[in-house]
Amino acid sequence: MNQERIFKRLLAKEILRKAYIYEAIEINTGEKSSVHGEFGSIGDAQVNWRSYKSQIIHWITNNQQEIEETMDALISTQLHPKRSEFINWILDTTSSNGLVEKAQGVINNEEIATNDVSEKLAEGGILPMFGMPTTIRNLYHGISKNLEPLSIDRAQSMAIYEFAPGSQKTKDKAIHQVIGFTSDLINTRINGIETLTNARKPPFSMNRWFVRCRACGFFETYSEGTKTDLEDQNQFDSCPNCGEINPDRYQSPVKLKAPRAYRTNLSSGSDSKDDSEFILSRPPIFAEKINDPANPDQPKIVNNADLTISDKDVTWRVNTNSDRYFNGKLFNTINRFPFNSAGLRFNEQWLLNDLAVNAEGNDYSISIQQINQSFDERIALASNKKTEIFRIAPATVSLELDLNMFSRVTELPHIKAQSNGVRSAYYSAAFLLQRILADKLDVDPTEIEIADIAMKNLDDGTDRRIAEIILTDELPNGSGFVRYLFENFQSILSETLVPSDPNNYLGKIHSLTHQNLCKDACYDCLKVYRNMNYHSLLDWRLGLSMMRVMNDASYVCGSDGNFQQFIEIEEWREFAKMLRNSFAQSFGFTNLSEINGLPLIKYGRNQKNVIMIVHPFWDLRNIRQANWLAEIKSDIDAYTASSGGTISIIDTFNLHRRPGWCYEKLVIR
Repeated sequence: MNQERIFKRLLAKEILRKAYIYEAIEINTGEKSSVHGEFGSIGDAQVNWRSYKSQIIHWITNNQQEIEETMDALISTQLHPKRSEFINWILDTTSSNGLVEKAQGVINNEEIATNDVSEKLAEGGILPMFGMPTTIRNLYHGISKNLEPLSIDRAQSMAIYEFAPGSQKTKDKAIHQVIGFTSDLINTRINGIETLTNARKPPFSMNRWFVRCRACGFFETYSEGTKTDLEDQNQFDSCPNCGEINPDRYQSPVKLKAPRAYRTNLSSGSDSKDDSEFILSRPPIFAEKINDPANPDQPKIVNNADLTISDKDVTWRVNTNSDRYFNGKLFNTINRFPFNSAGLRFNEQWLLNDLAVNAEGNDYSISIQQINQSFDERIALASNKKTEIFRIAPATVSLELDLNMFSRVTELPHIKAQSNGVRSAYYSAAFLLQRILADKLDVDPTEIEIADIAMKNLDDGTDRRIAEIILTDELPNGSGFVRYLFENFQSILSETLVPSDPNNYLGKIHSLTHQNLCKDACYDCLKVYRNMNYHSLLDWRLGLSMMRVMNDASYVCGSDGNFQQFIEIEEWREFAKMLRNSFAQSFGFTNLSEINGLPLIKYGRNQKNVIMIVHPFWDLRNIRQANWLAEIKSDIDAYTASSGGTISIIDTFNLHRRPGWCYEKLVIR
């Protein structure tokens, strides 16, 4: 065991276990025990935890020898040089870098919605994570005659879209529509009578604000206080990262909430689904960088790849209801049942405005009651976790290439079109790495998640933008998979470009059979059921080209006329000619020509206009190098200048997928 973070979690658990035993700490387990350890419940206003904490500090302060013996029993040979550092981490009971105050910071974190000490510390990365996910959330859809809540459960990351207000779930042939959120339903006694109501907690375990920019991929969350301070300084008038102000691309702060539980109107359900306008596709993943000087990122350069690994950052799934968000507020409800005509009262229920209506049928009813000082709010639903995050981007890029997938609104149409091909390359490379890693470690690809790709500035004085691929472990606190990628990237990159085994995943992608059959992506290379939203974007050749950029800073993707050396572009000119011929036949162009092997179309009066067919990586806006592509562009410029014509530029990514759009948007007529 040579991973420091895993060893510290194991050590922390043993230290806490001994402190609880030898101090004879009496624990209040609350409602249920935890698979992560029996360390009691936090209690209201942390009353239990404060008692535990003082006794833990007392044991640590008076038992240094026992701590050192525990250390020696657990520490591995690889980590032994850090023995003193680990001991000081335990003995430090006052600073924010010690175990006790690190634990206190996690206990204070209201975003981890549990009252169990061990569960909270495990989700916060202090203790090891054991067993099944502990972020399970219930959808309450009814009450039994015995006053037991009837529910369906999902992990929070799935619940935010499967149980989103407006969605419909089927159970026992009945269809239940979600109307909003509640705290967990509990059995209690009121005036000596057993009843059921909701816990006296808000329906949300997390309340933050978030900003997102599609122009650069920026994503960041803020507490209420920080958001107010920055808003007072006009920091949100434009994107904090790139300055974008277009509301179609930059989203100013929106409330971000994590429900404790979900609810229907608690009736017996219906027998047919209603038409729903709610979009319930799986939300994307966003990676938020967390600044922690005590735990800096670990960067390194491998060939031309700029790599970073971090175990302190946070990933988010956010359901924005297709950017329409969820509009509602708090209500009280009274639900009546065939076996309870007096009704059960549920307080502070957040209901979607469109679904907060009185209803009655089959001896079930719901009565909605307004709450004073309850105001409408627009929210997005979120699930977050701290896990290991791997980032990779080209360290440098040849001047012949433009690898910016975040085009500006003011760019020329063909540049914006080419950015789609570059976007394809980044995502294809990401899914390629996901599949390679899963194949090598023999795990399911879903164990490695792909986050939304973010913009990055090249530090080479050219004011160029590139993008950063982000892979994360699916499990909270990490499972070591993306760290393996970080530590073994050199060999994985070499294997990606030159597979050693023709029968493994990479060998089959490189095979002649696959090359001949797969023109973009298939289920043998990049497509799987779970990435269906990306299928139209994926292209294994573009993904491989991006990986080659990561390997070699001098790679120019054929702009020097050298196509035969690289598997991903060796047939590109023939492919471009085939697309050119099909496009010309579809839209009535008859003058097909070439310059030095690059396919062209000439059209218009006296054939004065030219359509160039290009690779999506090529930078035709700023040709800085004298090479094959520059010579061709110079010849075309001279031809159109002498004939009074125009140049239209169409890249093969778009021409292959949407020729009609290319004719409409990219051909200058």
